[in-house]
Formats: sequence, C-alpha cells, structure tokens
Amino acid sequence: MIGNAIMLMFIGMGIVFVFLVLLNIAISLLEFFTREHTRKEETALAEEELARKNKKKRKSIATGDSSVQTAVISAAIHAYRNA
Repeated sequence: MIGNAIMLMFIGMGIVFVFLVLLNIAISLLEFFTREHTRKEETALAEEELARKNKKKRKSIATGDSSVQTAVISAAIHAYRNA
C-alpha cells in the first residue's frame, strides 16, 4: 500500500516536472519568435517618449518667465478677492 502511494507520488511529480519543462520550452520559443517585434515596439516607445520630452521642453521654453506669470496670477487673485 505504501509502495503504491510512493509510486503514485513520483509519477505525479514526474508529470508536473515534464509539464513545467514543456511550458518553459514553449515560453522560450515564443520569446525567440517575437524578438524582432519586441525590439521594434521598444524602439517606437523610446521614440515616443523622446518626442514627448522634447515637446514638453519646447512648451516650457515657449511659455516664458514663470515668475512674471506667477506675479500676474497673484495680482489677479488679489484683485478678485478685494473686489
């Protein structure tokens, strides 16, 4: 009885081990076949991020001096509250 239980345990563990090995092989093959697509996608994302940073930089340069804007906004709020 114990011998059958041990044999069943090893058979179950063997099946699980084989399944995990096959799963690992399948994931490795998927990574191998999609490598080029992944590289293109990463390049596109990097270019998009660079464009976003450049746009933000150009926008901050175009807005001008922020201290002047802060003074104007503060004056407008002060005038509104006192009116």
